[in-house]
Amino acid sequence: MATIGLRDLYIAKVTEGEGGVETYGTPRRLAKAITVEMTTEVAEATLYADDGVDQIEKEFVKGEISINANDIANEDAAELLGQQQDDDMVVYAGEGDDPPYFAVGFRARKSGGKYRYIWLYKTKFKIPDETFETKGDSINFSTPTIVGEFIKRNKDEKWKADYVGVPTDAVASKWFTEVREPNNTTAA
Repeated sequence: MATIGLRDLYIAKVTEGEGGVETYGTPRRLAKAITVEMTTEVAEATLYADDGVDQIEKEFVKGEISINANDIANEDAAELLGQQQDDDMVVYAGEGDDPPYFAVGFRARKSGGKYRYIWLYKTKFKIPDETFETKGDSINFSTPTIVGEFIKRNKDEKWKADYVGVPTDAVASKWFTEVREPNNTTAA
């Protein structure tokens, strides 16, 4: 699963309808990606019987995504964090902020002209830590990192779509025009 690049960071707002069923807005580009780190939490249980392991069960609980980008526009950060913005484009953070869920998509280049395409279906972002540094003798870039937690969605308990292909594939060419939904799924 070696990759040699990262690009095309997209988000799509999640709306929960009747019964908590998720639908997605039109994906839009968030920023230029520098790094994306994903970690997952898995619940595990082992059943012992007849002096040995009889069964092992593993289940996805939740995950965390850390996105470092070239810049996240003030209005985008406000939307991700459920903050308010006034007519003068000033963003206000407050006690009642309620970050909505977003689908997060991106692609990572692999060798041979292929890319790994990913959508995380249901992510809620946290208020990021910020660092500011005075300018010295050399130029140092300070780029934002925002962290979110992703969970299973309600309608089918899926949390990620993952595809490897070339950009001209039918699947890859539509990857960022809409959040990928399962069609005729089979067990791997």
